[in-house]
Amino acid sequence: MDMIESLNAAGQQELAKHLETLMGDARKKLERDIQSQDWAELKALYTEKSNASLEDNVSKDLKPMPFKIAVDDLRYDFWKETGEILLGKGQVAAFLVAGGQGSRLGFEGPKGMFDIGLPSHKSLFQLQAERLQNLAAQVGHPIPWCIMTSPLNHEATVNFFTEHNFFGYARENIRFFEQGTICALTPEGKAVIDNDRLALVPDGNGGCFRALAQSGTLAWLIEKGVRYVFLYSVDNALCRICDPAFIGALASEGRSMSASKVVHKAGPNEKVGIFALQNNKPGVVEYSDLPESYRDMTNADGSLTFDGGNIAIHLFKIEGLRKLQTSKLPWHTARKTVCGIEKCWKFEQFLFDAFPQLGTMMPFGVIREEEFAPVKNADGNDSPKTAREMIGKLHRDWLRKAHVEVKPGKLYEVSPTLSYAGEGLSRRVFERELGRNILEFDE
Repeated sequence: MDMIESLNAAGQQELAKHLETLMGDARKKLERDIQSQDWAELKALYTEKSNASLEDNVSKDLKPMPFKIAVDDLRYDFWKETGEILLGKGQVAAFLVAGGQGSRLGFEGPKGMFDIGLPSHKSLFQLQAERLQNLAAQVGHPIPWCIMTSPLNHEATVNFFTEHNFFGYARENIRFFEQGTICALTPEGKAVIDNDRLALVPDGNGGCFRALAQSGTLAWLIEKGVRYVFLYSVDNALCRICDPAFIGALASEGRSMSASKVVHKAGPNEKVGIFALQNNKPGVVEYSDLPESYRDMTNADGSLTFDGGNIAIHLFKIEGLRKLQTSKLPWHTARKTVCGIEKCWKFEQFLFDAFPQLGTMMPFGVIREEEFAPVKNADGNDSPKTAREMIGKLHRDWLRKAHVEVKPGKLYEVSPTLSYAGEGLSRRVFERELGRNILEFDE
């Protein structure tokens, strides 16, 4: 079947007609866009999703997934030591999902380039690069770093790293690659056309497994002898990347192919997905997919029944990633304005839909104030201001535990080059580094 026939068969007659009006380079570009899409799948998705309701997104057999705060476990020190050994053998890599733009923050550019207003004015990318390098120095082995961008921000991201000399990270230990895209559809199910090109939007963080494999990055990791891949999102300013205890816990557990960090939800309306069992399989229900009856459900003591908040920090065994490169994940929908057209259909896959396909999953409870400072909104909750305050208070606590007398009303920024998670601090270090790698700011 040729291109025009396949478009007509998929109900895309307008797109087929538009293609026929183009000549030369413009036609070639649109043809490339068209060839990148599975039109039969898009038609099926539109038909299925336009007839679905919110209740269809969750199974009738939804149960909360119990979890415990890991640092309270007697095995915690053993897990940490195990993780450090694996890191020291070069068996762990970091995988950053960084396809987003900072538009909601009023910032034009990749979100990882954003400066959240710390005294050092370091970008999110720089904070992460320095944290990883500190850990690599502690374990005595470089940590491979995979960075997934999107077509929207790939060039700007690579240029930013290049301009900053990769923040001291060895270039051969970083791989940049783009996530896939899918065509946005009008409310009537027709392809959105933008200046003679298709309006292609990122296919969701669930496309990360496909992109990791198709870019050759999965093969690169396997060749390096990597056995565990720590996957995280760009906008968490407190992410403890490649946390040794987290890695050691999954390695020690044996059965599970994956693990996820979990926090207690701040309240029923917090916009985080929740970990739950659907048909006795582990997974996450996104907040936008969770009906109110589940969201507001409480236990006898008044605590939330569905309390395990997803903070987008996951760990996969390499065998799990090999399996997922060819797995079919379900598609989710969002209704957004695209090219000035309201309520367009955007389809995306969520990476947490991989968990049911991998069988059991290990939840690893962490303390929000130590590991979860999302930067999503320009102000209010989950903003640069709240992230700054969380970092400042956490680092002040680190200094107090190191017997440093901190000033009243002051918060502190401890450079990741100095301490990965509070270790290595003392009064002597404080006096030496204050004004350089330890900076004060007002509460």
